[in-house]
Amino acid sequence: MGSERVRPLRCRAPLAVGAVLAALVSSCVAVTSRGPQITVMTQNLYLGTGLGDAFAATTWEQLAAAGSSIWANVLARDFPTRAGVLADQIVRARPDVVALQEVTLWRDQTPSDVRTHPAPNAAHVALDYLAILLQALRARGVPYTAAVTSPGADLELPRHAAGGLVDLRLTDRDAVIVRSDVARRVGNPRHGHYAAQLRGPFLPQPVSSTRSWESLDFHLDRATTVRIFATHLEVADPGTGTIQEQQARELLRRIAASPYPVLAIGDFNAPAGGAAPRTRTYRALTARLHDAWTAARPADPGWTCCQAASLADPVGRERMRIDLVLTTGNWPVAHVERTDGRPFRAGPPPLWPSDHLGLTARLTVP
Repeated sequence: MGSERVRPLRCRAPLAVGAVLAALVSSCVAVTSRGPQITVMTQNLYLGTGLGDAFAATTWEQLAAAGSSIWANVLARDFPTRAGVLADQIVRARPDVVALQEVTLWRDQTPSDVRTHPAPNAAHVALDYLAILLQALRARGVPYTAAVTSPGADLELPRHAAGGLVDLRLTDRDAVIVRSDVARRVGNPRHGHYAAQLRGPFLPQPVSSTRSWESLDFHLDRATTVRIFATHLEVADPGTGTIQEQQARELLRRIAASPYPVLAIGDFNAPAGGAAPRTRTYRALTARLHDAWTAARPADPGWTCCQAASLADPVGRERMRIDLVLTTGNWPVAHVERTDGRPFRAGPPPLWPSDHLGLTARLTVP
């Protein structure tokens, strides 16, 4: 099934407005007779590899082999090239706010000391996904600013390199970026970790799959402010479903406490349907919140996840919808669509910018 292309949003402020009103009406936050509009996007960047072999390792030799494989996968999935494609998609959509997941920071250290100092300490930056994406956006003339960044899981393992072992450090992050020309509208950036976390054994030391939430207040005009929550919930499977549900309940409590209308966006890891049936988490979320996709496209499954881990399969493999835009009210949806569900090139791999499709929505705040 193909996915729709995101078209540019061309919203213009009226030509004859006073200086005060002009400062309040941005080029892409349109004020209509029904109320102001805001455009948001969510995109999982994909860290570029699986980590199963690293967590399965029971000896240092196995762990070093896993570290070598992980780094080879990351290089093969070529985030700088993928970031250029993702930047093109963001520029075409021109969202005011973008929620990003798996905004990975890769660091290394020579020589390796993880056996004697198991706490992650590598400091040399090898790949910074956030910096690379922001630079790609600046290069296209549509700069974005990181409004809030939340660190997540942090782990370090050895890998083989010429001359000996090198430590490889993976720090997972989520981030919310805003288009620079509307950044002055943003206030009260906050982030935090959920109380419920998945924790598991790892050879250097136990690791938490730390999941976070981020929030900011976006002032559309003098009378209208929305609070935007972004998140990346724990994966829903028989071993972690309860943790995901606990995280969703905590998020709903935070949303309920907001003094403003709320947009909740991100990778909820809670299928809304498709090959994976609807989860209890999705049902709990939509018992309190409205799903922009189903409001606008009730007959379209809108699958967003997931492509083959290698990003080398020319056939789209998305079979479930876990990337969501949710609102506290039944807000009119002016536009909602996924990013292009086709490979961005015929070869060589990677053929896809991420294992997730992005989701963009333009909504009217009543």
